[in-house]
Amino acid sequence: MRIDPDGNMELTAEENQDLMDQLDIPENEYDDPPVEIECVGVENEVATFKATNIKTGKSVQMVFDLMDEED
Repeated sequence: MRIDPDGNMELTAEENQDLMDQLDIPENEYDDPPVEIECVGVENEVATFKATNIKTGKSVQMVFDLMDEED
């Protein structure tokens, strides 16, 4: 996962597919998934996000290690 210069989250294809599977998003909704992502916190070089399927209310936590800007 990366955060682009505009502050948008960029997931790898594998991370994105895993998220869609965990939130039970059907394939026909992949182009505009009903997903809301919020930052829960950043602590000890780890960022935690909560992703929620806004149609079903199902949510998962996503945890990523912080990296230097050069990485």
